[in-house]
Parts: sequence; C-alpha cells; structure tokens
Amino acid sequence: MKFDFSNVFLSKGVNYFSDDKILKNTLRYLGYHENKNLEEIGRYVSNEMIEDSMFIDHYGNPVMQMWSVLDKRIDGVWISRTHGNMIDRLLDLGVVSSIVERNDLMFHFISGYLISDSGLFCTLTLTGQTAYGIKKYGQNRLDHFLRHYINKDHWLGATYYTEIQGGSDLGSNETVSVKSGDKFILNGENKYFASNAGLADGAIVTARIEGSMPGAKGISVFFVPTLKSDGSRNYEIRRIKEKLGTIMVPTGEVVLKNSEGYILGDEKIGIYVAMEILEISRIDDALAAVGIARKALWEAYLYANRRTAFGKPLIEHPLMLRDLIEMEAEVEASEVLSLIAADMFSKASDLRPPYDDEYHLARAFTHMAKNIASWSSDYVTRYSMEVFGGKGFLEEFPVEKFHRDSIVTSLWEGTSNIQALDFLELVRKKNIDEKLFSLISSIIMKLKRENADILRKAFDTAYERINGMKKSGNNEYFAKDMLNMLGYLSATAFMLSISEKTGSREMELASRIYCYRHFESAFPSDLEFSSFGEMLGWMNSWKENRSVVEQK
Repeated sequence: MKFDFSNVFLSKGVNYFSDDKILKNTLRYLGYHENKNLEEIGRYVSNEMIEDSMFIDHYGNPVMQMWSVLDKRIDGVWISRTHGNMIDRLLDLGVVSSIVERNDLMFHFISGYLISDSGLFCTLTLTGQTAYGIKKYGQNRLDHFLRHYINKDHWLGATYYTEIQGGSDLGSNETVSVKSGDKFILNGENKYFASNAGLADGAIVTARIEGSMPGAKGISVFFVPTLKSDGSRNYEIRRIKEKLGTIMVPTGEVVLKNSEGYILGDEKIGIYVAMEILEISRIDDALAAVGIARKALWEAYLYANRRTAFGKPLIEHPLMLRDLIEMEAEVEASEVLSLIAADMFSKASDLRPPYDDEYHLARAFTHMAKNIASWSSDYVTRYSMEVFGGKGFLEEFPVEKFHRDSIVTSLWEGTSNIQALDFLELVRKKNIDEKLFSLISSIIMKLKRENADILRKAFDTAYERINGMKKSGNNEYFAKDMLNMLGYLSATAFMLSISEKTGSREMELASRIYCYRHFESAFPSDLEFSSFGEMLGWMNSWKENRSVVEQK
C-alpha cells in the first residue's frame, strides 16, 4: 500500500494560517494586513514540510564534510536536497527578504509561528537577524553583502556569540579583533554554540576590539563572511554536535583564525547592538515554541475526537476534556503574549541606543513571552504525547518530535534565569513593572464590567505580590516570579481585550481558565468544564471550511 502521511498525522491538510482562528483574531486586533504568502506557508507546512522535516529528523541528518577529494579544507555541512529545497522555498516566500525589502518584521515573526520546526526555522531566524543587523548597522557600506540576502542567491546567516567559558555572559568573550584598513581581523578559539555553521554564508559575531574595556561594555559586533575577500575560507568549524532535537540545524564549534570582519554600528554601543539583534531570535523562539504547541495540541485534539476508550471518544471523558481546555488556554495565552511582543518590537525597530520607553516595553514583553511560551510549550507537547498513550512515545508519529523540538526554546538565546535577570534589570533601572501595571490599568478601563472585574482581581493579586517581592530585599530570588506573574497578567489582559474587540467567545473563555490557573489556588468546585468545550471546536471545523471553499 502506498504510504500516505495522513495515516500518521491527522492534521495533514490544516492550513496553519487561514484555519487558525486564534491567530487570525489576534492579527486583526493588531491591525496587521494579511499577506497571501502567509496562507501559502500555512498550507505548505501542513501538506509537505512536517512530513519532510520528520523524515530528515529520522534519516537525513546534516553531515560535516571537512575535506575535499583534492585535500582542501572546506568545512561544509552536507544536507539533503530536500532539506535545501525547503529552505529555498521558504526564503522565496519572503521569510527573510520581508525584513529587508518591506521592513515587515511581523511577516517574519508570523512565519516563525507557522513553520515553528525549531531546527528548520532556526536557520531562517539566524538568517533574518543577520540581514537585520547588516541593514540597520552596516551603514550602507555592506550593501554588497545585504543584496545576497534578498535575491535568489539564498544566502544564509548565523550568530556566533556564545563561547565555552561564558555562555550567556558575553562580557567574558575572549575573541579579539584588530582593525586592518576598512576591516577587522578576528581571532578566537571557542565559539561553542554556532548554529548554522557550515550552512551560513556569513555570521554576526561578537568580539572584543584590542584594548577595549573589560566586561560587556567592551564587546563589539561584526559581520564575518564565510569566505575572505580573496575567496579563501574565513574560519574553521571544529565539529558538529549531536543533539536531542532540532536536528535540521547544524550546531557546531567555530574557530576564528585571522578572520575578516566588518564592524556593525559604533564600537561604543556594541553590546546594545548585539542584544538588539538577539531580540529577534528571542521573539522567534517564543513564537516557534507556541507554534509547536499549537500543532501538538491540534493533533491531540483530533486524536481525542476519533480514538475511543471505555465505549466513547476520549474527548467525551470529563478529565480529558479538562486537560485539553487547560492546554488550549496556555497555548492561546502564549500565542497572544508572543504576538504582542513581536508587534511591539516591530514598531520599535527603528530606534537606536540609547533606547526609549517604547523599546524597553517591547523588550519586557519579549522576556515574558519567551519564558512563558517555552515552558508552556514543554508542558503542552509533553502532555499531548500522553493523550496518545504509548503511541505518543513512538518515533513513528510526529508528536514526540514536537516535544523534543520544544525543549530547546527555553535554552536558546538565554535560559529562563537569564530572561528573568534581564527583566529584573528593567524593573530596577526602567521601572518597567510600573509601566506594565499602567498599561494593564488602561485595558481594564475599556473592558466590559464582568471582564474588568476578573482582570482587576488578578491585577490586585499581582500588584500585591510584586511589591512584596521588591520590598523583600531578595529580588534576584524572586526575579522569575516577577517575570512570570507580570507575564500571566499581561496575557490575561490582552486576551480579554482581544476577545471583546473581535467577538471571540473562545478567547474569552480561555482567558478565564488561564486566570484561574495562575491567579487562584484552585478551580472553583462548581466550575462546569463542559461549558468551556466550545474553546476547542474551531480546531475540528477546518475540513468543513475547506469543503465550502472548494465548492465555491
């Protein structure tokens, strides 16, 4: 019998853009004008990409090729033609060029949610932020490189920040750069987590200009092409690492040896440039996390409707219904929080150091979104495996891959502790908690009375807890609690606002479940979960909608 992927993946045929009611309502609330390419991406991901990604994950891992047959050191990574074609197709649909040509960061961010495969999208994230960095801080002198990122050359990018001795502590970077004419020469042994190494045509690299001050303030940012101006190899790749997930993106160790680089921005603001570029991948991490969770939950929901146990479908068992409703609330909250962060950063992306409150608020939402989305994705994808029972643990079905790929989203671009400490800095230096409380107060004022009362109660709880933590004298111990509490409150506020502006009953119900989960000690004992079941029904209507469209 001919293999049909829909026999192992019930969601094949879903358009992850046009069939996602929660996404469409949130974008309508944000006033984002849809692009037909997003619908094409949503269709492609379901019908082709997930199947190809799963096959590559199991049978087509990238391979390091260090030497040519003529004994030339090449340090390339060999990927399958299918893998390369996937990247090219998504590039042609504008996942990266939209950043440069249309200044449409939101298109890129929404694409990340739709694609969400952490390995594949990591390649596009790194390419997108490389193009962003060159465009904004290359000051026109690097236009000859930038052109390759928007034409059919399909150049790929990377960011080489992390070093073995420092991790997220960029101030401990030991790579040194020395000015040489219009370039810099970089030397450093230990760029340790270098994703896209062997695929990238150029990378954003952090290094310390010789003689600069110690610590983070002495860091500068460079664009380092893979090839030198004479066409020779510009850096070495020591090895490619074996990982639990994200198999499609090669992650290696890079050695810089007299490597040519071009400084981005002024050397005095290097650390700010580095962190601004990093904001793109942090938002991408959040949206990829929630995109994976949405796919896993969609698949689990379809399975629960069709799998019977003890004489009835799983969905009709009250405990299963409750589990699915709680997961839906977490996914919607993470989705809303991440899209708000993406929208805020997009609108603040023209700003330069020193930044204003608009940028700092966007940064705060990015920290909240990345932390909450990544942890909720871990929970949703793991429990979605359980919905499938023992089959959820089998490699022959996609749900286990969703979980493996979700785990890394809390690790990349700063762990949850790093997000919390960076957020705490905003609390201490920019009073960002007060600005968030002010923003949420303005939302309360515009809500219907019943929803306003729900949000005000959560607001009062959060306000009391946050202020207690601040007065404790142990701020670092409570940094993650502050981050999460304000994230939960912000997500609830925007969910209620979106539900009223768009008439989304599903999101209104989800916001209440989410509020119960994070601001009450327990669900009310008289809560009738079956009445919240309508939160889920839209995930089962895509075939009906498709049939109507086809008839027209």
